[in-house]
Amino acid sequence: MSKGQVKKLYILYILEILRRYSDQDHPLMQKEIVEIMERDFGIVCERKAVSRNVGDLQDMGYEIRHTKKKGWFLAKREFGDGELRLLIDSVMASRHIPEKQAQDLIEKLINQSSVFFKKQMRHVYNIERMERDEGNELFHTIEQISRAIEDRKKISFFYNKYGPDKQLHHTTENKHLVNPYQIVVANGRYYLIGNVNKYNNVTHFRVEKITDTEILELDAKPLEEVEELKNGLDLPTHMAEHLYMFSGKSSMITLKVEEWGINDAIDWLGKDIEISREEDGYLVRVKANEQAIAYWAIQFGGSVEVLAPESLRQQVAERVKAINQKYER
Repeated sequence: MSKGQVKKLYILYILEILRRYSDQDHPLMQKEIVEIMERDFGIVCERKAVSRNVGDLQDMGYEIRHTKKKGWFLAKREFGDGELRLLIDSVMASRHIPEKQAQDLIEKLINQSSVFFKKQMRHVYNIERMERDEGNELFHTIEQISRAIEDRKKISFFYNKYGPDKQLHHTTENKHLVNPYQIVVANGRYYLIGNVNKYNNVTHFRVEKITDTEILELDAKPLEEVEELKNGLDLPTHMAEHLYMFSGKSSMITLKVEEWGINDAIDWLGKDIEISREEDGYLVRVKANEQAIAYWAIQFGGSVEVLAPESLRQQVAERVKAINQKYER
């Protein structure tokens, strides 16, 4: 590469050096930038060229600040360190992301900041000690489903569940034919909201348990042809009504909640619930999936009683009775 061509690249090298080695607490003098450029890239650069190229970067909109007697630093990045920490911790907490993919993703996030931020992230090296799903198709599956949703096409895939051997096994001999509508995150898991083509209801699939996804040259079923989605998919409402992502219609449910359980009710059911004071507690009315509320009511059984509908009350009572019988043996 000729000397003239190298000079054209100065601006890119200087930007990378500022991105990687500078922050508010670690500004770089001209001399240091010249030394790093030679060390990391094998390029010899004059000090005055550094100043000129930094000025050009500022003119291009990069927020590069100068502190007297200390040097320059890149003051604004695409992600702040707090934002990166949140994203990294979210990846670490997501058990459905396989270990290798989680490590690669975290490394990409860490590299969005300076080397000094990386030193703060030593805890991420414990990731291999965390229990995680072993699949390796997750990101590819998400990309395939997202493309099908965008193009409004049907997809086919195998759905799987774990067996006693701790391995995933197909739940059916043939692939499911599904109309995909949305991918959401609930309770730390990715779910596909879709419709199995031969039925008229909504089904939720755990994305990490989907394998062998194929986009078909068949148009997806319109939302209005699915009973639960005939008025469209209102995602916030759908998520609030399906807090555990159980499938099935929602209904109006009445609960009796102790005062100390109101916090849990709002945490899980949202602020749109109706709350009214009673002599011995609170009445909570919420529109939600009955199976989800049955599960939730048992989880918070010490503070919650299902009052209506009667069928749901009896269902919870039967489950509690069955649990009690196991522990009476």
